Amino acid sequence: MNDMELAPVLESTFALEQLTHIAHDMDGHQFTLLFKPIFGVDVSESIYLDIWQALRDGMIEGPAHTVVERNEAFRTARYDSEHDTLLVNRDIIEQALSEPNTSPGLLLALIGGFGQNLADQIHAKRFAEGETDSAELDPEDAKEAGSKYASLMAFLDSSPADGMVFAHYTHEDLSAPLVLDLSDTPELEEILPEAPPIIEPRFGAGEGGHETIERVLEEAGFDETEIKSIYFGNWLRDHSQLVDPKLVRAENAPRNFPNQFSRSALTAIVDILAAKEFRNQHEDGEEQGDFQVSPEILGVYKASEHIDNPTTHDEPPVDPTEIDPDFEMPVLPGTEATQVYPTTSMKVYIDKPVRHMNSKIWEAAREGRTAVGMRAFGEALHVLEDYFAHSNFVELSLHKQGHTQVLPWTTEVECEHGLPVITGLFSGTDILGSLAEPLGKVLFPDDYPDFKEITPGYRNTSEQILLILLGELENPTWLNAFDKLLALRDRYADNPLFRFVRRVTWTLLLPLNLVRYYGRHLFQALFQWLGDRVGEEQTKWGNNPNIDANVDVTHSQLSKDHDSHPFYELAIQMARHAVKQVGEEMFRFWNGEVDYPPVDLASGFICHPYDSSWQDSLVAEWLEEHEDKLQAASAFDSLKEIYETHIDTLFEKLRALDVNAMHTT
Repeated sequence: MNDMELAPVLESTFALEQLTHIAHDMDGHQFTLLFKPIFGVDVSESIYLDIWQALRDGMIEGPAHTVVERNEAFRTARYDSEHDTLLVNRDIIEQALSEPNTSPGLLLALIGGFGQNLADQIHAKRFAEGETDSAELDPEDAKEAGSKYASLMAFLDSSPADGMVFAHYTHEDLSAPLVLDLSDTPELEEILPEAPPIIEPRFGAGEGGHETIERVLEEAGFDETEIKSIYFGNWLRDHSQLVDPKLVRAENAPRNFPNQFSRSALTAIVDILAAKEFRNQHEDGEEQGDFQVSPEILGVYKASEHIDNPTTHDEPPVDPTEIDPDFEMPVLPGTEATQVYPTTSMKVYIDKPVRHMNSKIWEAAREGRTAVGMRAFGEALHVLEDYFAHSNFVELSLHKQGHTQVLPWTTEVECEHGLPVITGLFSGTDILGSLAEPLGKVLFPDDYPDFKEITPGYRNTSEQILLILLGELENPTWLNAFDKLLALRDRYADNPLFRFVRRVTWTLLLPLNLVRYYGRHLFQALFQWLGDRVGEEQTKWGNNPNIDANVDVTHSQLSKDHDSHPFYELAIQMARHAVKQVGEEMFRFWNGEVDYPPVDLASGFICHPYDSSWQDSLVAEWLEEHEDKLQAASAFDSLKEIYETHIDTLFEKLRALDVNAMHTT
């Protein structure tokens, strides 16, 4: 450039006006939560609020723009913090003038440079307030923040439109506006990265539990769709455990999250989980309503639907029906239901689960081979399957074959067989353990969100559940803030500038990162709640029902829901045998081959093992390969250690989810 040649000038206020508009469009809390994933979650809220207020007062200026020659060592733009100026390559400007379809790249570079300037301002404020020891922001950190900022703005702001003037360029005799040309907007499919595979890891719901057991129904004649419909009924009973009086608050009670949820919130969460598990798998014209969850279909936790011990040891006893009339009345220690039948050697309270199972089989018979009928049949099978996992039937079956060193989890009483059949007390650990892990996986998934499907109003699974959880907070600030962010995000569907963003991966993960940021705070509260309940449960392990007749075994002490228990496989084999027999008979009934549904057959399985022989061969075969597992099941401390290891594993998974959430925001 000779001495007489005027330096080229680039002027643009677009990025400042864009951010100012956003600051006016939301409150300070919303503004803070929006930008924490960009500039840092460790930045104090007061700094974000200062910037928000300054924008609203018109007290923030954007960086100056300096046009640099072609030989500079960058292609588009770079922020110079020392001189508080955005250096813009002359090539990219003149190319945008001569080839207007390249203008989106220049606009995004200007927005990104403004973001770097913001990052620099935030760091200076942090240094002034003693939040950091470094006077200068690392250039790479500034560049990263600027890139994320441009991605966020392109994602949220739908105002950039074809033909919009976003800057003005002057050089010598040339004075020209820079006009946005979106004619070459790429299709989103062209820029999407390949999503990583989703790997979904108890007699619990899912593979390895009730679903695995019910695969045996294939041998009874049921097809894949029918088995899924039957399993839906079983799955509903597993998830009705979440609607437990220990978790549910009364309808008109004040919000108390995470100690309590509303019944409607828990039901809505289960419906979302059901959509993920069932409804997406039925795309062949079936009624999606067959797999929707309502309060009537889900119900609430009832010990009778899971063959659990219904006794309450609360002092004073709490009546759950005062929370919700659908809960069952408490059973007090020493009452008739807690006694043992002298002839059958079975606890009296087991009668009620058997009646429930039979009523569901009759309901299935009345409804026929329909979605409702198969769902009812699945609910019946849930009780039958839980009998082998949640009672001491397996242990007493081993006693029957001479292995009396195995802990029976009860003491002798005056009855035909001395040691009665009992089941465990369900606890808060079991409830929240069932809730926290699936919630964590949904709130902090590893997979990319599928933005091909997004339209205004679309909410993915993580966002739906987070909205429910935020709605459980007494203070609506967070819910309102997240609603606002999602409303801004809705504009994405009409925003072609987003397609030009270079940081595709981070941009696609942006809404998920916002979910993780919000979800992490809620999840940590749940995590603390679970830790408190686990501590209570571990205290109960000090009471040994094998030597103290006044102690009831807990669900966690007795249950064989997880493969860490030495008798897990044997319980699975017993359940599969019973389900196959009952399934075959139900199949024949629905086909008109027999006159009565398998009510007597199903209830016949729920008896003392000394009064049945079908399981003897299963036990003998299992012992041939697993006799070494008897030792672990014969020592109270060994089973306690297995339980504690399982709990530790659960906590490790939850911690991993929490750490994942922290690192991705």
